[in-house]
Amino acid sequence: MRDGMTERGLAPWTDDLSARERVREIATTLTEPRSVEWVREEAQVSAWQTAKDELEMLVEFGQIQAVDGDDGHTKYAPNYQLRYFTELTELINTNTRADLREEVAAIQDDIDEWKTEYEVESREELESTLTDDLDSTAIRDRNRVLRQWERYEDNKRLLKHALELYDDARELYPGQHDPSDSSVSLSR
Repeated sequence: MRDGMTERGLAPWTDDLSARERVREIATTLTEPRSVEWVREEAQVSAWQTAKDELEMLVEFGQIQAVDGDDGHTKYAPNYQLRYFTELTELINTNTRADLREEVAAIQDDIDEWKTEYEVESREELESTLTDDLDSTAIRDRNRVLRQWERYEDNKRLLKHALELYDDARELYPGQHDPSDSSVSLSR
């Protein structure tokens, strides 16, 4: 067997991480509320208490949130506010104002194309056409465009905030990165 491979394929991601590190890896990438047991299993940690203790520490430091689950047990969820500000900071620190403005224009170009293609003025208007006399392929295509359009609107809002805060944020953290040669594409 080749180095780095197991019988199941690539070496397990857990090899170089402690139990607590594996819990942190799983917990900080959550996309929805999850139980201690779910995190414990995903992190391949044998001790439930280890997973619970690490999750509670992450809550204490604001990395994740503890929420009431439907079953009455605590679940752990992403800290969406922290993620938003982290993404905002990354955009500001790795892009020039011109990069951010260009990304807004690229997103708007795609939205304008959809408006023309589907003869609508808004995402909501496109959504209302789903009940028109369309075949299943056309409906699926419009659903795909609707999901993409919604994501683009979210990205435009994030870019707007990055542009609004750009100068102030760069003053607080000057010279950390040279944004002249990097760009983060949100539209593609």
